[in-house]
Amino acid sequence: MTGPRHTDRSAPAASDRRTRRPAREREGIALILVLTAVAILSVMLAEMHESTSTALAVAVQERDALQAEYAAQSAVDLTRLLVAQEPLVRQILTPMYQAMVGRKPPQLPVWSFANQVLRPFCDYDGMRDSYGGGALDFGSAQGLGDMPAKCSIVSFAENSKINVNRPLGLSVDDARLSIARQLYTLMGGYQSPSPYDPLFAHEDPDGLMTTRLDIVSAVDDWWDEDTEQTHFDPTEDAVTSSGPEQDVYARFADPYHNKNAPFDSVEELRLVRGVSDDFWATFVQPTPSDPQSRTLTVYGSGAINPNEAPPAVLLARVCSFIDEQPLCVDPLEQAKFIQILDTARALAPIPYFTLPGDFLNFLEGKGGKNDLYPTLTNMLGKDFLFTPLTIPSDKRTDLARAFVTGARILSIIATGTSGRARVRLNTVVNFDERWTPPPPNAGSPPKLGVFDYYRVE
Repeated sequence: MTGPRHTDRSAPAASDRRTRRPAREREGIALILVLTAVAILSVMLAEMHESTSTALAVAVQERDALQAEYAAQSAVDLTRLLVAQEPLVRQILTPMYQAMVGRKPPQLPVWSFANQVLRPFCDYDGMRDSYGGGALDFGSAQGLGDMPAKCSIVSFAENSKINVNRPLGLSVDDARLSIARQLYTLMGGYQSPSPYDPLFAHEDPDGLMTTRLDIVSAVDDWWDEDTEQTHFDPTEDAVTSSGPEQDVYARFADPYHNKNAPFDSVEELRLVRGVSDDFWATFVQPTPSDPQSRTLTVYGSGAINPNEAPPAVLLARVCSFIDEQPLCVDPLEQAKFIQILDTARALAPIPYFTLPGDFLNFLEGKGGKNDLYPTLTNMLGKDFLFTPLTIPSDKRTDLARAFVTGARILSIIATGTSGRARVRLNTVVNFDERWTPPPPNAGSPPKLGVFDYYRVE
């Protein structure tokens, strides 16, 4: 007999090995599936995070942009309100001005101080910190002290610039002659040699040789309605029209035609023949970041405010009537005039001329002891002052009409900032009480003025 079989239970049977092998294979597949699912979920999560972050950034930017725009709009409206209150401010300051100058003040340029006066509304925290906490506390006022946006204001009178649009109250020929004289003077045409001669000695970016007279004609031909070419003769002091306008614009790489209608904005000047970047930086706006440095405008009547205009603009206006005297032909005399007037305005930023006749007295070196020219003579001596003009009697009336000591059309440029958003409102506001709405509408001008130009940048 054979004895009982003894089997090794520790050793797996062949059938068990066959059944366990697929289980281990299934475990490997599950791991791959899990890793794949984790990878897919990671991509989805990353995409969701990026999409959410982008949406949040866009929402924050739109919120900041809206806050910045409304801050700029508030700055414009507050400046308009400040200008509307100018008569009251003038009444309060009249005794002080009379004590200094000896006569009643003209319209006060309150708009020039809008950024300082309205700072509690535009930058309350900055104002409080700059004064060490000693400024007036507006924190309890509704809407102040916890503003998410800030604003800044630059405001100036448009009649402190040379108007190259058709002036009011003049015939077409008289308007063209007035603009031609001023532009030709501004470009140094009556000086020989002129420091600006090299600017007109080479081709402009359009491939044209453009002289001073070409630019004068091009500006006049742009806004006048006829199709005849304007010719300005500085020796004869006259303008004539003859022959068809030279439509050089049709030969440009991006052609267009002469407008034959008034300018709508200052930027439209860039379309005029010869107004290159060099011309713009020299004669239109010498300081790109400072709109107050602009010397030309397309708004206003053509009369210039001597209390606000830069000295170079005043020289161009004066010398368009009187071009043969030292102040108009001698660069040294012009430098004295510019330096003296800039210094006087820096020492006392007040309007020195109540009437246009006061400015003519300054040009002639006349006036009482409190007038500007005698006061500067006592302080500095005649060697530092320009040689006074001799104004011919037949030109005095016309010259007086070329100036006005009030302002009715103002540029108000307000910049609002919030976070990384920055919005600028470039506006021109008309405060002329004689303004009437276009027909068939009727009504009177609002005290806060009407917008002649409004642009969001």
